[in-house]
Amino acid sequence: MDTTFTKQLADGRTAHVTPALTAFGYVAYDAIDEDGRRIVSGWLQEATQRGVTPERRPAGCTHLIAGRSPMWFTAEEATELAALGEQAKAAFDASEKGQQLAAWREQQETNRRETTSRTSRTAVLRSPEGEALARQRDRLLGSVEALLDADAEQRARAHDDEGGDPGLYYRVQQPKTDSAVQRAQAELDAFDAEHPEIVAALVAEQDAARDRFLDID
Repeated sequence: MDTTFTKQLADGRTAHVTPALTAFGYVAYDAIDEDGRRIVSGWLQEATQRGVTPERRPAGCTHLIAGRSPMWFTAEEATELAALGEQAKAAFDASEKGQQLAAWREQQETNRRETTSRTSRTAVLRSPEGEALARQRDRLLGSVEALLDADAEQRARAHDDEGGDPGLYYRVQQPKTDSAVQRAQAELDAFDAEHPEIVAALVAEQDAARDRFLDID
């Protein structure tokens, strides 16, 4: 199949119009004369898209490639050019470069959906109620962490060579600490079960912060 559209211009030149794929895979067109001089380059558009009224168009023309000196086409010529553009686009899409572009676009769309989803999930944290619930969860989580930190310190002191008593720690202190940790963890688990939207929002916020750090790093 011929990939070039040929058109005789009013000034006597012969225009050769071929599809030209942009870096992002969109179809534009290049028109050159028989001496290889560029006539015009750009998108094929309907005249109405450009706001050109019928009385300002050449007779019978409905489409144009805009430029300093626009190149006009009839509806039939535009259909032929569009077919050439579709053929060029199909060849590009099947090429390695086209497949790389498709993969890039898919990744961009995935990133966009993830960002939109995160924004939607974290919106709850910006409401007064959400802020209060997030602070409540911080306190519950802090209680668990404080008990675990205290237990680690007590265990270290129990094993200290100067005056430590591991037996006393494991018989008396550790059971008390374990019981306190279980109660505090149960309160945190109950909160999370009652407010899953807060947990999801906090996770999304942490993921976003991690991604920003990785981008900077």
